[in-house]
Amino acid sequence: MVDHLANTEINSQRIAAVESCFGASGQPLALPGRVLLGEGVLTKECRKKAKPRIFFLFNDILVYGSIVLNKRKYRSQHIIPLEEVTLELLPETLQAKNRWMIKTAKKSFVVSAASATERQEWISHIEE
Repeated sequence: MVDHLANTEINSQRIAAVESCFGASGQPLALPGRVLLGEGVLTKECRKKAKPRIFFLFNDILVYGSIVLNKRKYRSQHIIPLEEVTLELLPETLQAKNRWMIKTAKKSFVVSAASATERQEWISHIEE
């Protein structure tokens, strides 16, 4: 599926839209062969409290940032190459459900999805 989307106009427009949402502070995301596979809001556990973050999954990278205006403006863009990522499922607690850890050599953090189904979709797409 990824291969036939790689150089399509629709894919290019979707990537351009993500770039424009991050504005001048973001890095360029359009590369030959790069495909935007999905996007969504996940809750990222930060030092003081959990915060919603926008995540974009490409065939080679995971991009996330802070939401300023939903679907219009994001900041603090972070890019993680997927070959560096390992995932770890976390147990459910009364306070925290649908969580998993995204690990790299430099940084690890915990995110949670709105539902178990959404969590499983994110995990399977990242592992693909």
